[in-house]
Amino acid sequence: MVRRYEEPVEVRVEAALPTVDGTLALRPRPRAFVWRGRILVIRDVLDDWSERRSWWRDLGDLGERPERHVWRVEAGSAAGTGVYDLASDAADGCSDPWVLLRAQD
Repeated sequence: MVRRYEEPVEVRVEAALPTVDGTLALRPRPRAFVWRGRILVIRDVLDDWSERRSWWRDLGDLGERPERHVWRVEAGSAAGTGVYDLASDAADGCSDPWVLLRAQD
């Protein structure tokens, strides 16, 4: 079942590492996040994309960023694993503030 949350989370991202051709990765990937006091380690990034925010609901908060970057990740702790959608409103798509959009268990 998929549940929608829209709750702020603290996300830790990996440092930008060089790619095979020696350039830096365009966007560092999230590697763990803290949600409701639990640390969830990201085991795999399943997908990432940009989506337009709900302008009709967030009209006052859009500022210069009408889009946000979403990361679909498989993450878990000793209690179990799930699929989570994390979103960053930052221009680089991987900085604060972060929001947990959805969780699938």
